[in-house]
Amino acid sequence: MTEDHAGKPSHLRLSGGVFTLSVLRLESLDPAQLESQLKTPENALRFLRNAPIVLDLLQLPDQPLPLRPWMDILRAAGCFPVGVRNASVAQEEAAAAMGLPHLRGRELEPARQETPGGAPASMAPNEVQEGGSTGPGQILRHPMRSGQRHYARNKDLVCLAAVNAGAEVLADGHLHVYAPLRGRALAGVMGEERSRIFCASLEAELVAIAGIYAMPDPDHPLWGKPAEIALQGEQLRIMPLGT
Repeated sequence: MTEDHAGKPSHLRLSGGVFTLSVLRLESLDPAQLESQLKTPENALRFLRNAPIVLDLLQLPDQPLPLRPWMDILRAAGCFPVGVRNASVAQEEAAAAMGLPHLRGRELEPARQETPGGAPASMAPNEVQEGGSTGPGQILRHPMRSGQRHYARNKDLVCLAAVNAGAEVLADGHLHVYAPLRGRALAGVMGEERSRIFCASLEAELVAIAGIYAMPDPDHPLWGKPAEIALQGEQLRIMPLGT
């Protein structure tokens, strides 16, 4: 508890925190196109229900934004815009008037991290372990259950057991999964486009590198096989492991 200027106790306490922010890169000013894309089976936002997202305007012209329709469409889909990035001055001012701050640089996607040696098996669903941000990559030895998340900040993450469906592993660097990868895997979450994902058996719900998402298809020739995933341009490339 702190005291205000009058010497009275204050019940307001300010502290820092880190959170995962997913980035949605918009490619058209047409709200109908966004709404149509959200109805497709490959819509990655279905894995982000009730999650905050940042709107990336890099590929849009410097024109007035249909912010209100976008926000209504995204909220109806279960996502909540909390800011924009790569906006022009006019777009930044318009977004601020709607309560959306302009987020810059690599600071916009901080996330969570784990304690060295892995999280305890009793970790509750959606709980995130935190730990140091320097040194070698972190090692996760126990299986990840549905609803669990595990984040390695400023490091690679090595998973020695399965990442099950509904679980999520994240790293600022590379992700290595020496077991079936059935959940969601996000590498380079602070924007490092050189990060890669390596897995012994590709069965993932969703993979992402530097904010670019893909949902592997069970008909993919590498489904259930060792695979390496890399970002090339604006697309993820899935390759046989070791090529």
